[in-house]
Amino acid sequence: MDAQAIELSGVTVPLKNLDKIYFPEAELSKADVLDYYIFAAPYILPHIKDKPFTMIHFPHGMGGDGKSFYQKQRPGGAPEWLDGVTLQSERRGHIDWCLVNDAASIAYMVNRGVLEMHTWFSRLPDLGKADVAVVDLDPSGVSGFREARILARAFHSLLDELKIKSFPKTSGGRGIHIYIPIALTPFDKIQEFLLSLCRVIADAYPEIATMERFIEKRGNRVYLDAVQNNSGKTIAAPYSMRVRKGAPVSAPLLWEELNGTSLSPADINITNIKSRISRYGDLMEGFYSYKQILPKL
Repeated sequence: MDAQAIELSGVTVPLKNLDKIYFPEAELSKADVLDYYIFAAPYILPHIKDKPFTMIHFPHGMGGDGKSFYQKQRPGGAPEWLDGVTLQSERRGHIDWCLVNDAASIAYMVNRGVLEMHTWFSRLPDLGKADVAVVDLDPSGVSGFREARILARAFHSLLDELKIKSFPKTSGGRGIHIYIPIALTPFDKIQEFLLSLCRVIADAYPEIATMERFIEKRGNRVYLDAVQNNSGKTIAAPYSMRVRKGAPVSAPLLWEELNGTSLSPADINITNIKSRISRYGDLMEGFYSYKQILPKL
């Protein structure tokens, strides 16, 4: 891809510096990242549409100093076709948020160096409720994907007993996210349910699981994060790439893939995710059609 503009969603998106190398070790350029996101847009958009978008800029990707910076306020000079919403802010009075609602908006963000698609848990018009509940299995110390996989299977068994459908995905690093599609539910009810689940698992696996919020107290255990489910908090969206070695993707999984030891989440990246989707399809297709009611535990 060497064009300096691209037509998407009925608009023209200007592009620049497409030959810039973002992942030196994998020799992946800005053009490679943009190509991936244009391909993945139909799979990502259901998870980020109508959600205020936090921009995390990686000016040099994994190259250079590898640093990033956050931006919530709509950039000056943003195109008129880029959707947005103004929300009250305790610190700033208000913030003009961007909404990433189509492929053109994704391309606009990538062109700015926004390489990860982080999403709120709630969407407009009701940001006080969410249609998804997520448990984030976040390894600490020397714990890693092996321990997260054990715990994910335990959550799956527990949720199956409750007759609740759930979907696993890699975090893009060492962890696993467990996504639960739900009817619109207030965040306090979501947290209450997820914390109850996490207590059961933490009690059953005390050597590898913890609910300790202070990192220094977690040791070599996997943090079971339920409190991230709240208005304004974010998580890497399904099919978002991560700015890490090898350009991995936060990829939906089959539950069966967590039964063995051959799966390495670092091996799912922007260069092979297309063949994975060709093989399995979108493993989160129809996710939001499951409007489950969370039971009282």
